[in-house]
Amino acid sequence: MASFSKLPFDEKLIYINGRWTESSTTQTCNVENPDTADVIAVVPECTAEDLDRAVHAAYTAFHDGPWVNEFSGAQRRDAMLALADAIEKSRGEIELIESINTGKPITDVRGELDDTIDLFRHFAGYADKVEGRHIAAQNNSSLEGYTVKVPVGVVGFINAFNYPICLLAWKVAPALAAGCTVVFKPGPQTPLTTQYFAHLLDSTNKFPPGVFNVVLGGVTVGQALVDHDLVDKIGFTGSVATGKHVIRSTASTRNVRSTSVELGGKSPGVVMPDVDLDKTAKLVVSGCMSNAGMNCNALTRLWVHRSIYDDFMPRLKAAAESLKLDTPQQDDTEMGPLIDRRQYERVLEYIRIGKEEDKASVLTGGEPALGRGYWIQPTLFYNVDPKARIATEEIFGPVLSVLQPFDSLDEVIEIERKNEFGLAAGIFSRNHQDIAKFTRKLRSGTIWVNNYNTLYSYLPFGGFRNSGFGRELGYESFDGYLAPKAIIDDISF
Repeated sequence: MASFSKLPFDEKLIYINGRWTESSTTQTCNVENPDTADVIAVVPECTAEDLDRAVHAAYTAFHDGPWVNEFSGAQRRDAMLALADAIEKSRGEIELIESINTGKPITDVRGELDDTIDLFRHFAGYADKVEGRHIAAQNNSSLEGYTVKVPVGVVGFINAFNYPICLLAWKVAPALAAGCTVVFKPGPQTPLTTQYFAHLLDSTNKFPPGVFNVVLGGVTVGQALVDHDLVDKIGFTGSVATGKHVIRSTASTRNVRSTSVELGGKSPGVVMPDVDLDKTAKLVVSGCMSNAGMNCNALTRLWVHRSIYDDFMPRLKAAAESLKLDTPQQDDTEMGPLIDRRQYERVLEYIRIGKEEDKASVLTGGEPALGRGYWIQPTLFYNVDPKARIATEEIFGPVLSVLQPFDSLDEVIEIERKNEFGLAAGIFSRNHQDIAKFTRKLRSGTIWVNNYNTLYSYLPFGGFRNSGFGRELGYESFDGYLAPKAIIDDISF
C-alpha cells in the first residue's frame, strides 16, 4: 500500500544492535489486512541465527554498554521521554499502520496510542527512583547491611498479536526504565508497529546500540529466544498451552531464568437486579466485543439475575446488533474483523459447537459478516449451561455466553472460584455489600465495578491459575525487572 512506502517494512531488514540489518533467512512472511485479507507487507521469517545475533547484541549492551554501566537513571528517563515524544509526533502514521494491520477501528487505536505514550512517560518516572534499604548494625556488631536493586539483565519478550503497540509498551517501558536490555518478538500476524517503533527509537539517538532489538517470525525463533542461555528473563503473552511450554522450557535450560506469563481468560460478569438495564447492556457488549473479542480479559461469561433475565435479554440483543461493522479506518466503525483465517475458522467452529451442543440458544449473530476478510457478526448465546464448551473455553472472538439465570450471588462466586482462569471479572450493581463480597471473594487479578476494560498505567494487570503469573503495568511491573542484592559490610575493618 502506498501509505507504507516510506516505512521500514522490508522482506530482508530487521533491527539489531542499533541498525537495520539483513536477516540471514530467505524465508518471508506475508502480513495481511484482516479487513480484506489482502497482503500489505512482506517481512523476514527470522532464524535462530538472527536471534542469536540479537541476544548477543543485548548481552553486550547490558554488560559492557553505557545503558546500565554509565547512564544514570535520569539519563534513561530522558531517553524514554524523548521516545514518548517521537511516538506522539508520529502517532498518525502509527495509528494507520496499527488499524490496517490489526483490523481495529481507528477510534480504538487512537485510545491505545494515548495509553502507549502515557506508559512510556509513566515508567520514565521510575527510572531515577530505584531504591534499596539500609539495615543498621545489630547487637553491638560492627556489621551493617544494605540492599541495592539492579536490573535483571537481558529480557526476551514474546508478544501477542492482539495489541501490538500497547502490549509492547506494557513490556518494554518498565524493562528499559529498570536498565534492562531487550530482544522483542512481536506476534507474526502484526509485526508492523513493532518495526516502526524500532525506527522511532533509533531516530531519537538516545538509546545505545543493542538496548532494543527485534526479531520476527513464529515458533522457531520464539523457541530459540526462550532457550537462549544469555537471556535472563522471559516475558510472554499468549495462549495457555504455549505459556505452559514456555515455562517448562525456561526451567529445562542450562540457566534457569525468571519468567512472567500473561495467558488466557474466560472472564465472568455479573448483572444484579438493581442496575440500569440499558446502560449495563451496552457496557456488557462493549466488554465482550471490544477488539472483536480478541481480548484475554474479555467479558465472555455473563451471569444475569433471574428477576431481570427476561427483561435484560432484548436490551443485550439490541446493544449487540447496534454495533457498526465497517471499514476500520472510518471514525464510526465500532467493531473490526478477526485477525486471520485461522482465528476466523476457529471462532466459527465454536459457534457451530454452541449451536449443535444443545446446551445454549442463539440470541443474535452467529454468521460471517460483510462478505470479505475475516468478519463475524457479534454473537450472543443465552440460557447457556455453565459447563458448555462455549462457556468454559476461551474462544477469542465476538462471542458472549449468557449463562442460565442465577438467584444467589454466593452461588455464582462458588462456581467462579473453580474457573480455571483468574484474569478478570466484572460486577454491575448498586449494592455495596454485593460489590464488596464479589471483589473480596473472587480470585481474579482485575475486577471492574460498573465498568469494564478500563486500565491504568499505575495499576497492575495479571491473573491467577491458568491466566498466568507476574504483573504488567504499575510499580509491580517495574519491580519485576529488578533484582535485589544484599551487601554486608564490616565497618570496623
